[in-house]
Amino acid sequence: MPRPSIQQKPSAIKPTFKKPDVDEFSKILALRVDYYFKKTGKSKKGGWEATFKTVFLLVLFCVLYALLLSNRFNPWGTFFIALLFGLTHGLIVFNIAHDASHNALFQNNKLNKILSYTFNLVGSNSYLWNLSHNKTHHSFPNIADFDPDIHQQAPLIRVSPTEPYRWYNRFQHVYATFLYLLFSIFFVFVKGLKEFFPGSTSKRWLGIDHPPLREYLVLFFSKVIYFTYTLVIPILVLDVTWQQFFLGYIAIHIILSLFLLSVLIPVHLVDESDFGTVDQKGHLADTWTTHIFKNTIDFSRTSKLANILFGGLNTHIVHHIFPNICHVHYIALSEIIKQSAEEYHIQYHEATMWGAIISHYKLLKRMGSNEIPKQNLN
Repeated sequence: MPRPSIQQKPSAIKPTFKKPDVDEFSKILALRVDYYFKKTGKSKKGGWEATFKTVFLLVLFCVLYALLLSNRFNPWGTFFIALLFGLTHGLIVFNIAHDASHNALFQNNKLNKILSYTFNLVGSNSYLWNLSHNKTHHSFPNIADFDPDIHQQAPLIRVSPTEPYRWYNRFQHVYATFLYLLFSIFFVFVKGLKEFFPGSTSKRWLGIDHPPLREYLVLFFSKVIYFTYTLVIPILVLDVTWQQFFLGYIAIHIILSLFLLSVLIPVHLVDESDFGTVDQKGHLADTWTTHIFKNTIDFSRTSKLANILFGGLNTHIVHHIFPNICHVHYIALSEIIKQSAEEYHIQYHEATMWGAIISHYKLLKRMGSNEIPKQNLN
């Protein structure tokens, strides 16, 4: 099937994947993963590892906040504590909130539901994340008009061949970095909030015109709590000038942005991605599983440190295929998936962390040129 031209508009029809009579690869993969858990006797959820990480990160969050407000440090020491506190927000998103929202952290789904609200604790919103990430992105990754992750950057940054080309996109591989540095602020102040209003992509295809009143109230009160403990209280308590506070606040968000985007961007938005073509009837040429392999890349796949820091999201293929399994198992499962893919002659995209980031910038440069996208034959 031909790939879309540069100016092709996103499909207005909800896409459907090819449904083969027998998807042998998917069945074999599921059997091998089930056998892994049967052989090891492990639960598909997080077990003691997830419990330890959850308790440790939440305690660390509280301890660092207490140290921050203690005024026992000079301005540079206060900034260092605040930086660690800010990075803890990212660790909570990757290691607790994300898995909990997929019911992958613990066996008890009520506990998962409660812990998914740690999204709200760090400035995001659990309800909106479930809409845009779990139900929309996971269903249609890298598909025009249905994956909010490839359209939220438009029109300033063009990452999909179905986004309209604008003259300034030719420079996006240069200026994108400066915009990325503001992602954490965008994440807190803007991202997802528009989903509460009519016309958003995820709501349109989920059939939701307006969120329940309860969710508006949760959004309001959680934002009040977040801005109170991150802005109001520190401004009133810390023994620093307002200029020092402002510069430190921006610097922490910049560093947090780099931490978040180092895993959120280069797992799908890379030069190897296929960006599946939807025809006039909304059909795709690939099965859902094949589409995942063509549009997802793993980096630092066997690194235990990366698994801890990024909550396993660096091993992103296993996450998309088995989202209800906790990330503490991803390194082992990624090896099963890779070997199975090689056996069935399915391309498994894998790179180092820097290799994936470089590939993203290659995509930016290619999407910034007014040329027909290259054909991905993998």
